[in-house]
Amino acid sequence: MTTKNFQTIIFTDLDGTLLDYKDYSSSRVAPLVSKLKDGGVIILFCSSKTRVEQEVYRKRLGIDTPFIVENGGAIYISRDYFNFAYEYHRLGDGYNVIELGMPYNEIRRRLNEVRQRNGLSFKGFGDMSTAGVADLTGLDMASARLAQQREYSETLNLTGLEKQTRFILSKIEEHK
Repeated sequence: MTTKNFQTIIFTDLDGTLLDYKDYSSSRVAPLVSKLKDGGVIILFCSSKTRVEQEVYRKRLGIDTPFIVENGGAIYISRDYFNFAYEYHRLGDGYNVIELGMPYNEIRRRLNEVRQRNGLSFKGFGDMSTAGVADLTGLDMASARLAQQREYSETLNLTGLEKQTRFILSKIEEHK
């Protein structure tokens, strides 16, 4: 019987898992993350957070593995992480980037079209001030600025009746 060597990999979100929901702190999980890393476990972030937001927590927790941003919009891999060739779409800030989502400017263009064509009123992070994002999310100003640096998704603030929200979402869906 042959024995195979397996590598343990944990894919994890950040909000509510590695980060406290109330203050976005990672201090409670830092010892566990350190223990997992010392045991050879690979930890990969897979989050709605932007690249620059995730870089803060990667540095804080000593994580240097690939990571997935903006709900699957892209995968960022440090240029020297793998010792074999693989396909990627672009180089950026020390990363090979595999782009899976639509570019942010195209998302914003389409959302603006939907808004204008249907006379709708909704806001995304790109329509809000940094203070507005901070108020909405509970992030501090510096973190809110990082959350606004979107590349592959837009966070919408849909308020009002459920029927209105469903209508807005249906119009966005129709516009794909």
